Amino acid sequence: MKKNTLLKIINPILAVVFLYQVGTGLMHDIIPKEIFEAVHIAGAFTLIVFVIIHLVLNWNWVKLNFFKKHGKPQ
Repeated sequence: MKKNTLLKIINPILAVVFLYQVGTGLMHDIIPKEIFEAVHIAGAFTLIVFVIIHLVLNWNWVKLNFFKKHGKPQ
């Protein structure tokens, strides 16, 4: 599968998982503690996995923008 096709799948999932984490974090006083711990921790692991996949797929962009040598004209 092409990288752009994968990113079109991964990016919306990453956004949903991020919003899920924010939502469960904001509702931690409303949700029972046992349920909160289960869903928020599972969401955290899911978020980490998708962030890693996102970074791997965009690594060339990351290298180009964050690891370039300063002061060297292009």
